[in-house]
Amino acid sequence: MINYTWKILELFANNQLLTSVKYSLTGIEGEFTVTSEGNHCFSEGIVTKPLDQLVETDLIQWIEKDITQNDVNPIKLAIEGQLINLKQNQKVDFPWLAGTFTI
Repeated sequence: MINYTWKILELFANNQLLTSVKYSLTGIEGEFTVTSEGNHCFSEGIVTKPLDQLVETDLIQWIEKDITQNDVNPIKLAIEGQLINLKQNQKVDFPWLAGTFTI
């Protein structure tokens, strides 16, 4: 099971009304971690509180509500795909560094 953690990194407003956010979403499954950052512009009617009354959980709920369609969150889906890829492949060293001697 993937554990997701949202972080709101920056807020953008117009006339004291939140218009968009910069976020990061981290997905962790076992020893594997994938993080995605992005910007989200809210659809009209999603933001329901004045700027001075916002808390991070409001923003996370609004992002999820605004981007989820047919019970599919595309950001989480992309992170899930990357985690699957990480689990299926083995990490290897850079071939151009093979045999490099460092002190």
